[in-house]
Order: sequence, then C-alpha cells, then structure tokens
Amino acid sequence: MKFNPNYPNDNNKGQRQLWNALKNAFEQDEGVAYYRYPIFATSKRGRSEPDFLMIHRRFGIWIFESKGCTIGNIAAIEGHDWQMRDWYADSMSPISQIEAQLFEVRALFKPSPMLEKLKIPFEYRVVLPFISASEWAMQGFSKHPSTNGVVWLEEDILQTSFRQQVKAVSSAYMPTLDDAQWEQILGVFRGIATTEPPRQPNPGAPVSCHSRVIHAVESRLRILDEKQDRISQEVPEGPQRMRGIAGSGKTVLFTRRVAQMHASNPDWEIAFVFWSRSLYQQIRNLIDKHYRRLTGATPDWNKLHIWHAWGSKELTGFYRELAFRWKCRFLSFGDAEKMTIHGESAYEAACRNLEEECKSCPSLLDAIVIDEGQDLPASFYRIAHHALRAPKRLYWAYDEAQGVDSLIVPNASEIFGRDEQGRPCIDLSGSYASGMQKAHNMNCCYRTPRQILLAAHAINMGLFREGGPLQGITRKEDWIALGYQVVEGDFSAASVKACATVMLQRPDKTSGHPIDNPEFGAPLDKSTILVIHESLSQAEDVDFVATSIHRDLESGLRPEDIAIVGLEPTRYLFPQIEDRLRTLGIRVLSLNNQNKDQFHQAGYVTISSIRRAKGNEAYKVYALNLHMAGALQAKSPEKEMIARNQIFVALTRTKLWCVAVGRHGSIMKELLDTSKNNGFLRFPAFNQASLKRSMSDTDALQENLCSQTTVSA
Repeated sequence: MKFNPNYPNDNNKGQRQLWNALKNAFEQDEGVAYYRYPIFATSKRGRSEPDFLMIHRRFGIWIFESKGCTIGNIAAIEGHDWQMRDWYADSMSPISQIEAQLFEVRALFKPSPMLEKLKIPFEYRVVLPFISASEWAMQGFSKHPSTNGVVWLEEDILQTSFRQQVKAVSSAYMPTLDDAQWEQILGVFRGIATTEPPRQPNPGAPVSCHSRVIHAVESRLRILDEKQDRISQEVPEGPQRMRGIAGSGKTVLFTRRVAQMHASNPDWEIAFVFWSRSLYQQIRNLIDKHYRRLTGATPDWNKLHIWHAWGSKELTGFYRELAFRWKCRFLSFGDAEKMTIHGESAYEAACRNLEEECKSCPSLLDAIVIDEGQDLPASFYRIAHHALRAPKRLYWAYDEAQGVDSLIVPNASEIFGRDEQGRPCIDLSGSYASGMQKAHNMNCCYRTPRQILLAAHAINMGLFREGGPLQGITRKEDWIALGYQVVEGDFSAASVKACATVMLQRPDKTSGHPIDNPEFGAPLDKSTILVIHESLSQAEDVDFVATSIHRDLESGLRPEDIAIVGLEPTRYLFPQIEDRLRTLGIRVLSLNNQNKDQFHQAGYVTISSIRRAKGNEAYKVYALNLHMAGALQAKSPEKEMIARNQIFVALTRTKLWCVAVGRHGSIMKELLDTSKNNGFLRFPAFNQASLKRSMSDTDALQENLCSQTTVSA
C-alpha cells in the first residue's frame, strides 16, 4: 500500500499513532492511504477533509477520524455531542463530522454509473488511540447507541488486530475487482489528466487519418500515476524540488497543488511563478478548473497570485511586485541591461540588485511554487526564500534540458550554499518528519512519443556528435532517473578508453504516451511520427511547411493542432511562412510582443519562437532551422549547448507528430543516426571529464554522500 502524507501532522500525537498503525497493518496490501485527503463539500456542510482515507482493493473505502484525547477529557456523551474537559474545545461531534466526510467521499462515485453498480463498501470509524476498552466500558460509553460499533479504541488498532477488524467488517460484501475496475476506483481519488471528452473523428475520414489517431489517443482515459498523485496533493513543511523531464506533467501537478493549498488555507498568500509569458492563460485555467472541482467556487485572486518572473505594467510579476512591496529600486529591462556584469542577463542583474536591497525587508508570502526553474538565476531563489514566512514553503520544478537562455541547474547546494562543514544550507536529501520527500524525480513522459524523446535527448546531449557529447550523465543511477535502462556497457575508465558501446532503451514504464502502449490499437504509420527533412534553402522551407500544413488540414488536423517553432534567425522566415499560409486561406497566430500571453487560438496555426513555445504543446510541431545548433553556426560550446537545449524544447512540444527541418550538416546527420537505432541509443562510452557540462543530480549525490557518512559514522 502507498501512504501519502499530504500535509505535516501538526505534532498531533493521536494522528501519528493512527498513521503508524495503518502502515503496520496494511503495508503489504494493495491500495493507497491518504493523510488529509482534500475534499471540499459544495453543500452547507462545508469542508469535509478526512484525517485518513484508505482505498483498499479487498476491503473497500475506509475513513478514519483520530481524536487524541484520554478518557479524562470526555465528560459526557449525549447523542452525537461529546462534552469535553481540558480539551481544545468544550464540545465536539466526531461522529457527525466523519458521517459528513463519508457523504462527500461517496459523492465522488456518483458521476460513474459503473462504479455505483459495483456496490463498493464505504466504512468509517472514529479512533481513540489513547483510550483502552476497559476505560471506555468503565465510563459506560461502550453501550452508548451513538458510539457502538463506530468508535474504535487502543486495542482495535494494534498490529495484530487492526487488519482483522477491517477485514471482518467489509470483506464479506466487497466485490472482486478486475484491473480495469480497480484503476477506475483509483482514478476517482487520483484524478485524471483531462476532463475534456475525446475528439470525434471527421465523418468518412480514412482509417489512418490524423483525426482518427487523435480520437484514439484522447479516448484512452489517463489517470494520474501514483507519483503524480502524491506530488500534486502534498504540501511539505519546507523547501521541495521536483526534477522532471519534458512532458512528465510538472505544470499540471503544481497547478493542482496550488489550487488545493488555496482551498485548504484561504488565508495563505500564495504565488505561482513561471518564466514563459505564453503560459499565463494555461496556468490560470488549470488552477481555476481544479479549484472549482474541489470547491465549486472561484479562486480569490487577491490571495492566489499567478506571476510571470519579471512582470510588466499590464501584468505584474514576481520581481516587479516584490520590488514595489518592499519599496526597493525597480529596474526596467533597459535599466537592468545597463547594469549587467560578467555576461549576466538583464533579469539576473535585476534580481542581483533586489537581493542586495531586500536583506532587511519582511517576509510576505506563505508559499511560492515555481515552474520552469531552469530559466531562473540563483539570486531569484534566494529572494523567493527570503520573501517566505516560516516554514519556507518554496517548491520548484525544473528540467535542465529545457534551459533555452542559460545553463543553470537549480540545485539547492549551489543556490543556497554550504555551511562551514560543507553541508548544504538547505538539504534536500531524504524526507521531512511528515514522510514527504524533499526532492522528487519525474521520469515518465506522457506528452511526447518515445521515438521523438529519444531523438531529443540524443541531440540535447550530443550523443552522436562528432567530437563527443557536450553535456550529459555518466552514472547508471542518473540514466535511470532520466527514465532510461542501460542495456549494455558502462562508463568506466576502461570502457571510455576502449570506446566501448553503451546501449540504452526507454522501457514501457517510463513511456507514458498512448501510442507507446503495446495495446494501442488504432492504425498509425510509425514512419510519420518523426519526419526528418533536409532542405536546401529558406525558400524551400517555406514551400515545404506551407504545403505540408495544407495537407495536414485535409487529413483531419485542426489549425490549432499545429505549431511552427524555430531556432533563430526567424526574422524573415516566419513572415514568409505566414504570408504563404494566408494565401492558402489558413489563419495564423503569431506570438509577438503584442500577443504573448496565449499559445493557441481556435482556427489558427501557431507560429512561435522556441522561448515562447516552452511549456506549451501541439499535436503536430514543425521544428525549423535545426542546423543552427551545429558547432560551426553556434561558434562556442556554451552557445551550442543552449542551441541543443532549444532543439530539445522544440521537438518535445509535440503530442504526436514532429517534422524536423534543417540544412544538411551535423545536426541533421545526428537526427538521422538516431532514427536508425530502432528504439535504442547506441554510442561510445564517455566520462565526466570529457563534458563541458554535467547533468547529474547533485542533490541526489549529496544524499548519497550523507548516507555514506552516516553509515561510516
């Protein structure tokens, strides 16, 4: 059984006792248990958040409410009202409370007639872990009609009896569940990735056309996996880092977490911070949708902020808002650009200046959630940490492969420094007292097909690059963390010296796209998933893209399903493509300074720079000018690595098909080499010394170092 502590236990001894009892009794069983599962009633009952919710495959749905009182705290029980002494309240009604919770949990099943027909048992108990059966009987409470059979005591949750008690109540009338039914039950509590109905294929469309493939993809109900479920609901009692590959759901999970935090703690002031302006509407919509699902109401946008990292007059942001609230000097882009030193960006200069000025300023916020963390400088994180009230709920997500302007890896030890003993000032190894992990790794890609993701990683690192990779990882643990399996070879000194072959594959368990599922039955020409097109000129690019998109629309794609992105320079290329598409009667949404807060518009093909495309997605992506990431064009290893990151972003924007376009040369050759590997990556072994940049997880390395130190001590 998986145990998800969504919140710290607030030093509640009774809840800790029951949580440990659940683990001891059901650890080997199939199911999931939540501490403080978020349920918000839309009726007059108000909030109905259970202390503990257990979903058990053999014993049904159980709710437990823990009260850590002793027998001396209970003065009298009159119906559902308990009169208390020396307690936090003069009275309480735990049975009425848990009955209301049960009502709301049962309501989660109502939208599904199939689940309603299963007759799953729903049970509830009030648990008093510090009161014995003899004490309870001596006070005459054991025969009280309102508590009989509903209240469990100290003996009932002992390891030897807890499981037997639960089994005796519900196993006799619990139906046997097949895997599909069990998955649907879990989906009720985990949530699904989208609530939109699947798109219907065009009438009379050919069997293998785009619209039928999209229908087949959207028809596969995707339930959040166990790790996504845990991450989206937990609210750790301190900083937390999430490292995740493209398409692993980082934005969705953090927007769900923010909505839940806001619903559970309406008095908290929370900020969701991101880098790409075009993500604004998507983030707002995701938060609003999940908050409405939880509460039936609209978020209080005065307490819950969606801030672009910088901000502008028309749409404030993190830097702008804090500078004004703290009454520090605010630098415009132009002012900040004049203050740059040592090759830093304007935003780095602005944050450096604010960090110097805000040291004596008060904390302002209760939680900050950061998406696209790889694009933000270390000074930004230190400002965010300073702006937070205790216990410093700073949560950030990043993917170092998607840094399109910098090569920053936001590891805690590098951002916040180390103490005199060399230990990180903010240590992300291990877990908090609540059991919530301080760092997560997300390695399953749900957005982009495996074939494209393999190519994107190969180009990103330069695995087939003449002269060897520029950036990458050389530990088996890091490859596993990235979602790969080392099938053959290693990165030992002997292997590197012998240029021995390393072979990787991406297993099914980290390939979450529907078309990578062996059971995906819709006809799909796999050769169309990644098309590599070498062109001779910009004029050929324009002709090829315009003709291909016209054909796409005839095959069932909608204009908004298509995005065109490209490495710079696109100053002349994009307008020419836009003009050609317009002559074909195809409308275009060009992302520019006048249109920067959305990525899609119904009936329009999107044209975007890679910076503005980041974080967004489309069913088919045309990635142009890929040759500009070659060593000759980039002119320095650092610029080449950034350009390769940009290719990674471009390729992984797709949800199904990608067309990679560029001139003949090193990059297109690497793409072709990747496509010949039949689902594997085969390349000569290399070591860290040969790399310009390591992509190893240094926070994880610190955890291993701490563990080794503890063992040796």
